[in-house]
Amino acid sequence: MNHVSTGSPVLDQILGGGLPRGSLISVTGLPGTGKTIFAANWIHDGMKNHGERAVYVSFVEGYETFIQNMSNLGFEFEKLEREGKFRFVEMITLKGEGVPTLIEQIIKEISEIKASRLVIDSFSAICQMIENRTDLRIITHMILSKIVRQLGCTTMILIEKPGLNENHEPVEFISDCIISLSKTEVNGATLRQLNIIKARGREIKIPVVAFTLKGGFRAFKPLSLGMLEEPYKKFKIIPHGEGYLSSGISDLENMMGPIFREGSFNLLEVEKDISFPPERLLRVTVQNALNQGEGVAILPPQGVSALSVKKSLEPFVEKRILERNLKVADYRVTPAEKAEPYVVLLDGRFIIDDMEEFWSAIHELTKNTSKPALSIVGFDTLEYMYGKDEVLKVLGADLARVRNLNYVRLNISRPNIALTDHLRALADKHLVLREICGALFIQGIKPKTPMLNVSVSTEGDLADVKLTPIL
Repeated sequence: MNHVSTGSPVLDQILGGGLPRGSLISVTGLPGTGKTIFAANWIHDGMKNHGERAVYVSFVEGYETFIQNMSNLGFEFEKLEREGKFRFVEMITLKGEGVPTLIEQIIKEISEIKASRLVIDSFSAICQMIENRTDLRIITHMILSKIVRQLGCTTMILIEKPGLNENHEPVEFISDCIISLSKTEVNGATLRQLNIIKARGREIKIPVVAFTLKGGFRAFKPLSLGMLEEPYKKFKIIPHGEGYLSSGISDLENMMGPIFREGSFNLLEVEKDISFPPERLLRVTVQNALNQGEGVAILPPQGVSALSVKKSLEPFVEKRILERNLKVADYRVTPAEKAEPYVVLLDGRFIIDDMEEFWSAIHELTKNTSKPALSIVGFDTLEYMYGKDEVLKVLGADLARVRNLNYVRLNISRPNIALTDHLRALADKHLVLREICGALFIQGIKPKTPMLNVSVSTEGDLADVKLTPIL
């Protein structure tokens, strides 16, 4: 099948190459869900990257407004217009004109520049101007027969309606593809979703994706399509500042300010059903601290061993640094068990004794480096090993030590542990890691941030974790 790109590599992959060339596509959604930007991105990409020409017919917005709004997003429609690749047709004052006149004018504009892509914005506005339902059916079939089929012009029609509304417009029944855009909120942050409702002749295995309108339209790649592959380069080092350790993710600190201040007690809450191992994200922070001479002590979350922590860091941190500045807690299997120097062996019987052993490792690192150590504690492990009540007995003392000694702590909470509410209340900075539409997001709860998609850039000499907000 011959395809035209959607303007999004993610959607092209999901759709098996893009939209069928010479097809009719309906894009539905309430006002403010991003229909105009989605359509503008589609034709802009076609003109700029694929050598095509396009016509945008608007019944709702004037030329100047459209050009200004799109220019703010980085779209160069004026330049493309000067090059003869783009036409904007303003039809706000259609009322009183006949259906044949409307269609003939659109065909004229397409033919004059040999356009292969057309946007009609919007069918809802046409319905308000043409009250006769017979005329609406006529215009629908004329668009399909004269523009799509005869001219072979791939046409996108925008329709204002909720995506799951059962009252369908005539054009939807004859569309080859129906895409619905929606906007909701999660924990006070905007979430935008694209739903492929209909794709004639194709099986869509991932029908829903999250997207942002930051800088235009961008769909977020689900983890199942290969998102966040293991980087083959070392991570970029983000310098620490006065009185704080950098997280190693500059985009996060630009949003929330310094997270790991000396004496701070912070929380990363990992929601359920996340297929991405959270320790891979934590590795960015750990290697950033180790590579700047800081000591790091880790009591891992459930299911993560001391050996797996060390192995995950080896491609990014020199061996001598790991041997000197890393301590990872693990539980003793036999009384006579011996451990590698970087391992802190815990008995798993009495939490007070084991936490003292862990704290001794933190003090040792601080002494060796002459810097406050970063400690990471998986409270799901503590609750599983000792029970909620026993952990609560040491929580206050644990917090006091971090505060009084100016150490830095990141606590990790997994789903369904009873201690989460206590950790939320005590946290200076609170982050949540969640998977939405198959993609990985992090969100600041304290302080509030937008939903931030997590990706890894390897474009330069070093790998860098990038966060893209949903706007």
